[in-house]
Amino acid sequence: MNAMTEQNKATIRRLYEAGLNGPDPEVIDQVYAPDVELHILGVPEDPYGPAPVHELFATIQKAGCQAVIEDLVADGDKVVARITLRPPHEGRILGVSPLEPNPASTRIDVFRLHRGRIVEQWGLSSG
Repeated sequence: MNAMTEQNKATIRRLYEAGLNGPDPEVIDQVYAPDVELHILGVPEDPYGPAPVHELFATIQKAGCQAVIEDLVADGDKVVARITLRPPHEGRILGVSPLEPNPASTRIDVFRLHRGRIVEQWGLSSG
């Protein structure tokens, strides 16, 4: 695997481990381009930029979930991550109640990176 692909995977790993599980909100601004295009169900696409990611991560952190990277696959400028958001949590998150028998949620995120920063992201969640 080439160095750029490995660097892109490391950027996404850092996003989840430091930015979401850390939490270190500065990581979001460091890894996302200022004009990133987001295509994530339930997250506004306009205005462009990482502000909606800050809101999404804050919601997940408030619920007490931790992200576990299940798969991380890269090819060229794209990285695909399959993560599980594991409770405990106190409130509804991504449509899942903590009272349901298995409140873990799976996310699939596809990132496109340019010069080490996320310039586009697509995301889907399932309960």
